[in-house]
Amino acid sequence: MQHTSSTNFHDFHRGPGMRDAFDALGQSIFNLEGHEWTERRKIYRFCFNIKEFSSLANRAILDKVERSLVPVLDHFASSKQGPQATVDLQELFQRFSFDTTCCFGLGYDPKTLSVPWPEEVPVVRAVEDLTEVLASRSTAPPIVWKLQRWFGIGKEKMMEKSVKILDDFTSQQLSRLHEEREKGCGERCCLGMSYMSESKADEKIHKDEVLALILAGKGTVSATLTWFFLFLAEHPSAEAKIRQEIQDIIPDDDVNKFHLFNTKELSKLVYLQAALCEILRLFPPVPNLGKGSCKPRVLLTGHRVGPNTLIVLSLRVMGRLTSVWGKDSLEFKPEKGELKHEPARKFPAFNAGPRICLGKDVAFMETKAVAATIVHNYNVQIARGQDTRPCYHCKDEGWVACYN
Repeated sequence: MQHTSSTNFHDFHRGPGMRDAFDALGQSIFNLEGHEWTERRKIYRFCFNIKEFSSLANRAILDKVERSLVPVLDHFASSKQGPQATVDLQELFQRFSFDTTCCFGLGYDPKTLSVPWPEEVPVVRAVEDLTEVLASRSTAPPIVWKLQRWFGIGKEKMMEKSVKILDDFTSQQLSRLHEEREKGCGERCCLGMSYMSESKADEKIHKDEVLALILAGKGTVSATLTWFFLFLAEHPSAEAKIRQEIQDIIPDDDVNKFHLFNTKELSKLVYLQAALCEILRLFPPVPNLGKGSCKPRVLLTGHRVGPNTLIVLSLRVMGRLTSVWGKDSLEFKPEKGELKHEPARKFPAFNAGPRICLGKDVAFMETKAVAATIVHNYNVQIARGQDTRPCYHCKDEGWVACYN
C-alpha cells in the first residue's frame, strides 16, 4: 500500500481503464491524474481548510441530528408497534448522510430524512445504484460491463436510469448555486460555493464535482454506521463501554435523560471512535483500490507488472491479515485502536499518501454524532429473521491481484 500510494506515488496511476469504468464521474477529481489532479487537489484542500467550513460542517451535522434524525426515530418509537418498532437503519443512514452532505456541500437540505417518512426517494436510490455499478465495474473485465451497456441489460440498465436522475439533480443544484451567488450569497456558505469561487473550470466540470461530492460524502458514513450497529448488537460488552464513556463526558444531570451532543463532547469519545475504526478496518466502504504502473516493474510482492496491468489492492483483505493485525484480526475489538494511531498504509479506509481523503475529519464527526445520539438515547436490536451476512467472502492471503 505504501509502495504504490505514497513512496512511489508518481510511478503509479489509477489503473488502465479506470477512467472509462468511472465515466459517470466525468472530469471530477476522482478521474484526474498528474498536473490536472494536483491543481484540483489544491483547490479542494484550500476549501476544506477554511475555518468557516469546519464550523459549517459541524453545524450542519448536529442540526440534522436534532431536526431530522431524532424526530424520525421518535416517530418510529411512538408508532403502533411501540418500543418494538422496526426501522431499516441502512435506509435511514443513507438518507441522513445524503441530506447532511447536501447541507454542507451544496447549502441545500433535500429533507429525505423527515416525518412523515417518504417511502421512496429516487435520488437516494440512484446514488446507491450508481455506487453498486461502479464498484462492480472496478473489478470486472471491461468486456463484461461494456457488453451489458451495449445491450442495455443487467446492472448497466440500472445505471442508465440512475445517471439520468442524478444528472437532473446536479443540474438543479448548480442552477440554484449560481442564482444564490448572483444574489450576493457569501462564498463560504457551503463547500460547493467555495469551490466554484476558487475554480475556473467550466459548468460540466462543476457538475461532475457535485456528483463526486455526493458519492464521497454519502457512502462512507452510511455504510460504517450500518455495520457499527449490527456489530454493537452482537457485542454488548462494547456497547456497555461506549455507554459508560458517554456518561463520563456529559453533565451528571443528563446521564439518565435525553441528551444531544456538541462537538467538544464528541471529540472526547475515544473508545467510540476506536469502535468505528474497527468497522472501517473490517468493512471498508471502498473494499478495492485500483492502481496501474507507469512503466514495467516488479512489485514488493514479486509480481511483474507493466503499464497495461491493472493492480487491485483489496483493502478488505488487508484489514484482516493476521500478519498485520494479529491472530484475532477477524474479531471486532475496539481496544486495538483505543490508544493507538495507525498509519494510513496500515489503515487505508480513507486511502493513503497524497490522495488521502480530505473529508476524513468530517466523516468521523458525522458518524460519532449519530452513533452517540442513538446509543445514549435509544436501544437498538436486530429484528428477527434478518440476513446480515456480507455478500462477499475473502481469504487471509492474496491481498494484491494483477490483471493484464
